[in-house]
Amino acid sequence: MSLRIEHVDQSNWYHIINLKVHPSQENFIESNACSVVESQYTAGWYPVGLYSNDVLVGFAMYGCHEQDAIWLDRFMIDKRYQGHGLGHQFLVYLLERIKIQFKIRKILLSFTPENKYARSFYERHGFSNTNEVDLKGELIFMYHCSEV
Repeated sequence: MSLRIEHVDQSNWYHIINLKVHPSQENFIESNACSVVESQYTAGWYPVGLYSNDVLVGFAMYGCHEQDAIWLDRFMIDKRYQGHGLGHQFLVYLLERIKIQFKIRKILLSFTPENKYARSFYERHGFSNTNEVDLKGELIFMYHCSEV
């Protein structure tokens, strides 16, 4: 399986904003349309489409570089492609790419406390609870990068 990410641009933005999570997940993540707009009006964000074998399967947005840390602010796999291991594969892929691109020590993310699946998923991938919450009441988790 060939994985790649592509920056959101005029060639793919429309397809990216039409990706959807499963209805039971809709309250846990902002829409891709909102994220793409945010990236255009707030400096420092990198919105990307996630492609598997040339098929758009997901979306992520990372950025807001702070000292030795960066945020993985959005991460989603379209409902049609969930349950096939793509979340795992793309998270590992993105973590490596972010570490190389930014030479940072920490990758941060947040999610609602009610999202038990996200907590389990991120813990399995090496994220740990910082015991902090963001302005929206979401739990902040951190991944320690082993090399800088």
